[in-house]
Amino acid sequence: MLELEIELEMRGIPFDHTGNRLRCFPHVVNLAVQAILKELKENPVVPVLEAPTHLSASTDLHVYADALSNEPVGQCRSIVNACRHSGQCRRRLQAIIEEGNNNGYWKGKLPDDRETLPVLCLLRDCSTRWSSTFKMIDRVLTLHPAIQSFLQEIQNADIAHLSMDSKDVDVLCDIHQIIKVPHAAQELLASERTPTLSMALPAYELLQTKWTELKGTIWELAHYIEIGLDKLANYICQGRKTWIYALAMSWF
Repeated sequence: MLELEIELEMRGIPFDHTGNRLRCFPHVVNLAVQAILKELKENPVVPVLEAPTHLSASTDLHVYADALSNEPVGQCRSIVNACRHSGQCRRRLQAIIEEGNNNGYWKGKLPDDRETLPVLCLLRDCSTRWSSTFKMIDRVLTLHPAIQSFLQEIQNADIAHLSMDSKDVDVLCDIHQIIKVPHAAQELLASERTPTLSMALPAYELLQTKWTELKGTIWELAHYIEIGLDKLANYICQGRKTWIYALAMSWF
């Protein structure tokens, strides 16, 4: 863009390389999410142990840090790969879900007083595919009782170690809650059939507000949320230099 500005100025055409640059909203949000996931993987213990314990004396930070060091997102990915390893594995997991639905096995084991599981397939994620990690985790949490039954079958003894205990699931739920916020923001803009540029900066600010609120409720992961907020703030600062955002908001 800078080279374009120089070239146009040489031809007497006014152009500002910062004021005419638009950043892709889902791409920016995905970069913030990936920054959080990267920090969770590379630095899972110290930020948790340094969390302000006075907020919740009942929480054992060492247990939480141990669960986080097990890399719950990586565990989730390994489970998906194992359950999707072959057509036979996929069909068996589906059969477990259907059998449990038919004989009432899931009754009392599901949240929100649900009695059946949806007959769905597990999803793989990709770091460059927006919201794919959220969707992968969301699907694993939804089908977790069936996955546990699948992994505990005798013929699956070689992958039984992939089973997640209750603390692993609790930590994964916290991560799921954090990355659900940017997913909702992306869905909001993507669902519109009209131009949504006017909604970009307000959506960024809404995402900032929601993440800041989560720092007070999932305080064990406050450090990681701050990593995402820092990444987001940098792009918002750059975006405010682009005049077209203000122009779009004045029109809609």
